[in-house]
Amino acid sequence: MRGNLALFAISVVLSAVGGWTAPRPAAAAEESQPAPTDCNRHCLLSILTTYTEALVDNDTSRLAVSPQLRVTSNGVVTTLGHGQVWGAVKRIPYRHAFVDPITGAAVFYGTLTNTPTKDAEKWWFYVVRLKVARQQVTEIEEVSYDGTLGGTPASSLDLPHGIYDTYLPPAERSTRAQLFSIADKYFDAVTGAINYHDVPWHPECQRIELGTFTVNSKLGPGSCGGEFKDPKMRWTVRNRRFYIADEERGVVLALGNFMTPPDLPNNNGSVVFEVFKIQDGLIRHIEAFFRGNGQLHSGWGDGPGS
Repeated sequence: MRGNLALFAISVVLSAVGGWTAPRPAAAAEESQPAPTDCNRHCLLSILTTYTEALVDNDTSRLAVSPQLRVTSNGVVTTLGHGQVWGAVKRIPYRHAFVDPITGAAVFYGTLTNTPTKDAEKWWFYVVRLKVARQQVTEIEEVSYDGTLGGTPASSLDLPHGIYDTYLPPAERSTRAQLFSIADKYFDAVTGAINYHDVPWHPECQRIELGTFTVNSKLGPGSCGGEFKDPKMRWTVRNRRFYIADEERGVVLALGNFMTPPDLPNNNGSVVFEVFKIQDGLIRHIEAFFRGNGQLHSGWGDGPGS
């Protein structure tokens, strides 16, 4: 793939324990902060650990879930433990976790494999989003992909980039509202709703998709912003959802359905998880996981792409 989605009006709604459906306009640093849920970082990370252990063991008995649990796998509604990769996973070599106690969101980027096994070796890029309320999982959104982008196999990923765990000095931080707004501006640039010059790019900006550098590289020679000089670098980003904002680390995680524009039928669309490192109010790093062979619907939210 390489993108998706069209512009829609920005409304400001933060659900009590869920993600933002759209970001608020950037606000002053002294804005009041939403109250955290009853599950702090330690709690959310522990639940992610329980979930990943359940995935490897193919045993969900230790996972605390809500009676109203809703689960999707690659956009299709399913039940707990019955997604595409369940029952086949033996190891999770690449592991990267993101959590937000304000929204109760926990997201895990990983690579999965069925090795060692007597069967044919298989690898997947994998991402899961959990929503936690009252220390129970209420939502599970899984995306898995057994292909590659640019020939980079899932087996090549090892340790996640440490930039996302680096604390920023207070002067280099952005507010939650600013973090969500910057991510939304990126989606606007992908959509072609704004000029890419209006997005705050860091001079060190890199973009990695499924383990492949897709900017400043042979695959994509343009910079994070400069790639949009190519008129074919455009998708209509709908179904935007904003789940994680970490002011101390400058991390924001959002999802969008990168839909194929009618005039660019060869632009493969997919639901994309995007994590950004924001430093000094500038996008310094982007990492994306998605189904490289396409995903038309997320199974979540409302409107086009849901």
